[in-house]
Amino acid sequence: MQTFPSAAVVLVVLIAPGMADEGVSAQAERQADIRRALLDYRTARNHIERRVRAIQAMVELGPDGVEAAAEFLESELQRLGRPVADPPPTARLDQRIEQLRRGLAGLRAAPELSREQLQAIGLPALDELTVLWRRREAMFDAHYRKLRRAREQIGQFIDFVRQFQAEAGSRALPAADYVQKAEELLARASKPEDPEARRILEENAQRAPRLDRREVAGMEALNAMRMMCGLRPLLYDANLCDAARGHSADMEAHGFFSHDSPVPGKASPWDRAKLAGTTASGENIYRGSGSPADALRAWFLSPGHHKNMLSESNTRQGLGRVGRHWTQLFGR
Repeated sequence: MQTFPSAAVVLVVLIAPGMADEGVSAQAERQADIRRALLDYRTARNHIERRVRAIQAMVELGPDGVEAAAEFLESELQRLGRPVADPPPTARLDQRIEQLRRGLAGLRAAPELSREQLQAIGLPALDELTVLWRRREAMFDAHYRKLRRAREQIGQFIDFVRQFQAEAGSRALPAADYVQKAEELLARASKPEDPEARRILEENAQRAPRLDRREVAGMEALNAMRMMCGLRPLLYDANLCDAARGHSADMEAHGFFSHDSPVPGKASPWDRAKLAGTTASGENIYRGSGSPADALRAWFLSPGHHKNMLSESNTRQGLGRVGRHWTQLFGR
């Protein structure tokens, strides 16, 4: 007896090929949309908003889009990391620099520090430290200069991911993980720095144009000396500069050389600092040259002045020159 398929079976047979074609077509369209979104991301360059929209468009395409976006962002991290090489080997330099720093710190801590010790031990140690420090800084500068473009691109990637995280609000992609990985890359591509020291130097750069250039040169040289010795730089205090310059002017005009001034209201460094609207914790004075380098060298070789310049408790400095007189004030 001949049998025939039921209507239901016939319907399945007739519709199934069309449904398969429709599924393939939808998949192909999704893949095309993913490719368009990736192209939009790549051509966006520094336009963070376009990049955010491109990745969000991929996420909205469903699991295929999320997977493609995740793979692409991982590949972006790998690409950004390729130029980031290890810094130059400086272990031997670092070891000797640390030895010299400890030697100079020991001198500063000596209660009976003498000029002879500073001349025989301190100055040669500082001279060697200066050479080694500059050599190491030159090596680091050359290395990290090559990574400038890499740092810019990594920073842009971090900004993009953070904005995507804030605006898209999607949990489909591990945005926090991407940020963490990119920040680790950025740290490897950046010269190691003390954040507080960097903040001070940046603030000093903003204050410097409003100060006398020779006085700035002297304060900058002291900060370089301090950093070579492993100490933080001092913040430029314009009020301390005014007080210091005023004392130098008084010494030049009235023919005296002392921390004690005959000028009414300016008897002590603390009086002069208060008059200028600030406070002071120490003062150095020098007479003999218009060069800040000469003044710094003379103070380095004088025990009390030496300890003032390299004190860990001071956080501010001011320098003032008039004629051959220099005054250096410190604050906490």
